[in-house]
Amino acid sequence: MTEWHARYGGPGVMIYWHVERDSACIHSQLTTCSASEVAAMLQGLLHHCTDAEIEANYTDTHGASVVGFAFCHLLGLRLLPRLKRIGAATLYRPDDGLSYPGSP
Repeated sequence: MTEWHARYGGPGVMIYWHVERDSACIHSQLTTCSASEVAAMLQGLLHHCTDAEIEANYTDTHGASVVGFAFCHLLGLRLLPRLKRIGAATLYRPDDGLSYPGSP
């Protein structure tokens, strides 16, 4: 299952971990390096096999997309990504499309 990992410049695999607040792993999955992290994030939310009531999911930049936000919304969850370079991003208000003050 190993393949060339473009980000790290060598062969490898990707393991996607779902961790509870106190650092207990509640779900993990082995995927290929080119697999979508959004798909892995959604699969872990649906198949974590615990009694945990999930209200929100934190992810890194690669686990956030319009599709991820849409599915989390449909599932009644909040997707809370930690976005890389958020200071350089243009943020918009959902209600009127105007950008926030100070955004480029």
